[in-house]
Amino acid sequence: MNGPDGSPDPRVLHVIVGHGLPRYFLNAVRSLRAVAPADGLLIIDNASPQAELRAELQRLADADGNTELILRSANDLRVNRKVGGLYDAYEIAFEHALAQGFDLLHLVQGDFQVMWWDDELVRKSWALYESHPRCVNILTQIMSRDRMLTEELATTASGLVKMRDYGLTDTGLYHLRRWRDLGMRFSTAEQIHAKRYLDEGLEVLCHPWPADAPIPWPAVVRNGAQKGREVATGKPFLLRPLTSGQIAALKSAADGVWLEDWCVPWGWVCRTPMWVSDLGSIDYWVLRYRDARHNGLRHALPRRETRGVERADRRARLGWYRYRPSIFRLFVAVPASEAIRRLARLTRVTRVTRRR
Repeated sequence: MNGPDGSPDPRVLHVIVGHGLPRYFLNAVRSLRAVAPADGLLIIDNASPQAELRAELQRLADADGNTELILRSANDLRVNRKVGGLYDAYEIAFEHALAQGFDLLHLVQGDFQVMWWDDELVRKSWALYESHPRCVNILTQIMSRDRMLTEELATTASGLVKMRDYGLTDTGLYHLRRWRDLGMRFSTAEQIHAKRYLDEGLEVLCHPWPADAPIPWPAVVRNGAQKGREVATGKPFLLRPLTSGQIAALKSAADGVWLEDWCVPWGWVCRTPMWVSDLGSIDYWVLRYRDARHNGLRHALPRRETRGVERADRRARLGWYRYRPSIFRLFVAVPASEAIRRLARLTRVTRVTRRR
């Protein structure tokens, strides 16, 4: 398809990389195919341990002439204890896309869902690249409102939002010619390549029309082991798809596009604000405190998101499972561990002071 000026649209290769978590991984693949059925799709299974998952991925690829599948045999945790050989899989994807002559690579992970996609989004992205020559990576993730309470976001001279401390992120849309010309590569950890390319003057823009939603409160794989349970729902997708009217409204949203406003867990319940990372620190409660100071005391505690649960779901007891993390972990274990950590640090400082 050609753009409004008659020039051909940039060619996009969609890439989904996953390891384990079969419900999430298959949800990501099916959601992408639902919104962009004619586009090229490369699926990279990063050595998932479930034979059934790998067989289903193969079946999906065999049934779709626009889909290719790479089944990796190893996910080396010695490379990165958190994500294993994730970046090795990424390098395979970029080499494949460059060899096939694609202009853009759209990269999502297996615990994401692609909420919408169209040619206008691609043209908008290309225009952003043309106006920002030091940008190679545009973030297409719909972020939680909690990001507003951190120092992660900044505003460019043109009024767009960008990631303050990143010259490269792990997902989104990538300009392949610039990637090749700059000789870019992922390192073994996100913080390393984020800082490296930031120091080289690159910037990561946040797309004003984001399309990719991380699954709220997800189960995760850390150090090769799964933490938490995957969502169980009888709906076709984990998040309720956007209607054409919602997509049009998203494109014209004046106050930003946030996860809590646009992404509804379909047939299940989660906490909101939709914290979407591993809860291993007190950070979530720090943000609840900041939220309460800015927006009132009712924001001090998380609430339940129930818009996607219908009466029939309630009768079938869908969505009321013990999501990750547990209430005990959220309200007791994490705050207690943080208090112990701070007390231990204070004790060490006191001992050093007395010795002096």
